[in-house]
Amino acid sequence: MTARLALLTQLETVLNCAECGSPPLPDQAQQWVAESQADPRLHGMALDILGHAHQHFSQHHAAQIAFREAAASYRQAGQMASSTNSLLLLATSYLLNEQPLLALDQWTKALLQAKSAQNLGQCVRIYLGIGQVYIGFQDDEAALRCSEMALKMAVAIADPLLECDALLYVASDNYRLQRYAQALEAIARAERLMEIPLHNKVWAAEIVYYRGLIHGQQGMLQQAKVELATAYDLHCANDNLWGKAHALTGLGEVLLQLQDSQAEEILLQAQQMTLQAGLLILQTRCCKALIDCYLAKQQAERALPFYAQLFAQQSAPTWKISPTHRQKIVQLETQSRVLQLQKIPATLMHKPI
Repeated sequence: MTARLALLTQLETVLNCAECGSPPLPDQAQQWVAESQADPRLHGMALDILGHAHQHFSQHHAAQIAFREAAASYRQAGQMASSTNSLLLLATSYLLNEQPLLALDQWTKALLQAKSAQNLGQCVRIYLGIGQVYIGFQDDEAALRCSEMALKMAVAIADPLLECDALLYVASDNYRLQRYAQALEAIARAERLMEIPLHNKVWAAEIVYYRGLIHGQQGMLQQAKVELATAYDLHCANDNLWGKAHALTGLGEVLLQLQDSQAEEILLQAQQMTLQAGLLILQTRCCKALIDCYLAKQQAERALPFYAQLFAQQSAPTWKISPTHRQKIVQLETQSRVLQLQKIPATLMHKPI
């Protein structure tokens, strides 16, 4: 086996694990980036791995640099499908860092490449991304519409990975819209697909996490407590900061409702994680819960720093969707759907999901 083939085989294996939520540490990924500089394709793979490694720890800026460079390296190698995939990862990183307009720009670029290559699976991912942009603009109905369309596309092209991904988006959208029965149904379908198995540790933890959130909203607090604690343990085993912060915030909120003595400690830990990960929405939830916690204990002075944080967060500029960006989103939806209809019989697209 040649040195290049050996490195290619190694990078393919590691990249597959990274895409399933289990990347290596950034230092190890950086070594592969250095080793692969003479080969644009291998260099793109190493940079994608590095991007996943940074994203796993919510190091958004570093991840964005890696994914952007990966897209360019793949283009140099003539690997346009891989280049488009890196643009999708870059867009997702912007979205996780609560920068929906920058994400939208990258999805637009990705769509142009996906259309040129007639890549249907990537159009599904673009549709999912458009839905996430709508969430940034507080339009959950539009987000659900996009997620459901992406799910139909994934089913039509018989891609279980995309189908499972889309189902989790559908579950999340229905949860925000307080449609808990529909959310649980989507989670159950995703869980059945995980039995294939898909070996995605992040998705496995998210399934338990969303069940915990929903059961908490339905008043099944003890069950929610167990599920959210389990989701946190699963994310800890995978060392996923984003997942840990979400699960611990949800757990702290449930413990507060249960008047559990651990609520304060858990919420303080969660708040530190949200600061580390730069998750503003979770920071707001933690601040509100800690304020309620201290007021319930008649310790108003301890609530004051969290009032200050909450005021600062609410005073920050919010994203507004301009007519220009609204038109760009509509164009992305339309163009993605047109490409799908060109390749998939309409009878398949109109089957119930």
